[in-house]
Amino acid sequence: MKVSVGIPVFDEASTLIPLLESLLGQTHPAEDIVIADAGSTDETVAIARGYVTRGVRVLEIGPAYPGRGRNCAIAAAREEWIALIDAGCRADPRWLEQMVRSLTEAPPGTRVVFGNYRPSVATAWDAAQAITVVPPVDPASGCRPPSIASTLLHRSAAKEVGGFPEHLRAAEDLLFFDGIRASGVSTVRSPGAMVSWTLAPSPHAFFRRLRLYSAHHAAAGLMRSWHWRVMAMDLVGVALIGAALFRPAALLLVVAGAAARLIRTVWPRRGNLERPLRAADWLRAAALVVLADAAAWVGLVDHLSGRVVAKPAAG
Repeated sequence: MKVSVGIPVFDEASTLIPLLESLLGQTHPAEDIVIADAGSTDETVAIARGYVTRGVRVLEIGPAYPGRGRNCAIAAAREEWIALIDAGCRADPRWLEQMVRSLTEAPPGTRVVFGNYRPSVATAWDAAQAITVVPPVDPASGCRPPSIASTLLHRSAAKEVGGFPEHLRAAEDLLFFDGIRASGVSTVRSPGAMVSWTLAPSPHAFFRRLRLYSAHHAAAGLMRSWHWRVMAMDLVGVALIGAALFRPAALLLVVAGAAARLIRTVWPRRGNLERPLRAADWLRAAALVVLADAAAWVGLVDHLSGRVVAKPAAG
């Protein structure tokens, strides 16, 4: 079975080589690898062109968000089956092989295969993110929730749902998944099709990333999936702190609520680390929970105030 690979990129000179080398080392080789560059200002395009003789094609599409990059890559792919992955990831050697195998074992008519992914944990802050924001593995399927960075789909499935929204920097994949579900396109999971995902390199980068995600989740109309829950918890906490000004015993409720939330966040994700939890992990995770809440609020303000433009200028 012949497969193309599509990758949207922007200023990914530091991550592109490991990604391309991982794709070129697949046990099920791709027929072609299409890179859709959104106007990179670093050496991304030059690096990609250095792989042209090895089956990599480069599309310079101008300023664009990942949704447009994926749409362009899918349109330019030579094969009807296209695997999607993102910059900042590395594919295990059997990634394509596993997704193709899952497809061949799936019921006839299946047009989307959702692979798997894991966080790349190299630093203490990577570990904190892994137990704070990375979803845990579902024991029933052996997979984390679907990620567009580990997906194999038929061109007709993308066409049926109208492709990826092109006006959003984030959450465009969630809207695409909603379209897949609503259209009744048959999907299957592939637990062994693993991609390693690079996390934010620092707390500051973590805050910036989630602030951007927050703004675009709100622009996508997905506040129910994140903002409402966070804001409800935060407002209850603020109300209890206010009550503590008059009844100091209310501080016990604040502490108990914060501890319960931290435990509910970290404990289900402890399997994301290949070692036992440490006291420092809990402290860093607590700091990231606070940062994530702040990013949700600030990102929402960015959206409501118009500071975040949903659609980039045309290239």
